[in-house]
Amino acid sequence: MTEQATLSRDEYVGLGIATVAHVALVAWFLLHDQSPPRPLPIPERMEVSLAGEVSLTSTSPDPAPAQASVAPVLSADPAPEVEPDPAPPQPVRDTQPRATPPPPPPRPTARPTPTPTPRATTRPRPTPTPRATSRPSPTPTARASARPTPTPRATARPTGRPTTRPTPAPTATRGGGSRVGADFLEGAGSSQPNSNRGTPAAAAGPAVRASIQSAMARQIKPHWAAPQGVDVELLVTNVSWDLNPDGSLKGVPRIVSQTGVNDSNRPQAKLHQERAIRAIQLAAPFNLPAEYYDVWKSPRNVRFDRNF
Repeated sequence: MTEQATLSRDEYVGLGIATVAHVALVAWFLLHDQSPPRPLPIPERMEVSLAGEVSLTSTSPDPAPAQASVAPVLSADPAPEVEPDPAPPQPVRDTQPRATPPPPPPRPTARPTPTPTPRATTRPRPTPTPRATSRPSPTPTARASARPTPTPRATARPTGRPTTRPTPAPTATRGGGSRVGADFLEGAGSSQPNSNRGTPAAAAGPAVRASIQSAMARQIKPHWAAPQGVDVELLVTNVSWDLNPDGSLKGVPRIVSQTGVNDSNRPQAKLHQERAIRAIQLAAPFNLPAEYYDVWKSPRNVRFDRNF
């Protein structure tokens, strides 16, 4: 007889848990692989232009002389001498002595009249003499009624000051007079800074040249594409061309030279030259500052390579 294998309750529980765990693990792996990848940030490209001997040449405008002021006009004849006015007469002071009044006479003093005392007729008992109850009041004499009237002062001073003050005499000028005319200050303040500044310097500095070269390269770069192939990165084509004042081409660009040609990239050398000329023609007319036309009117030996 074959014995049938029977599973206990604990074994059933463990088998169920293991099955559920495996199913969940497989589902997680399937869902995790379908999530979209995170985009990586693309670093910005920085353009660097190398320029040597920057700011070694002065590019300031030519100084323009300021307008001169009106020169003072010298009169031919000397100025006449000015005679001083006579001084005004001063008031005359009174030199006579003033009259002094005489001193008043002394006042008279009145003496009292004495009263006689009665003599005693009988001597047995003397009677005291009665004292005067009241002192006799002296009769004052009338004061001198007429005092000497002082004599009036001499009226030698002027009654009032003059209403108008005398004008001061102008100072006399030195002999010979002045030879400066009346229009000495006619041109004062007329010299103003010249509004017409000088033209820009003929030779632009290295900083200006580097800025113009960078602007020209930025306008050519969207139209330039180097050919593909073996050792094509070694090819370097130098091109020259002429421009009109409005930035348009004057003629066809010219190939000056080409370097880096070998047996591997020789089939691509001619295409490299044609694409360089094509990029210049598509970029024209160039947008460049007109005041520096003498700087960018004839670009020479412009280098075209893969890293242009």
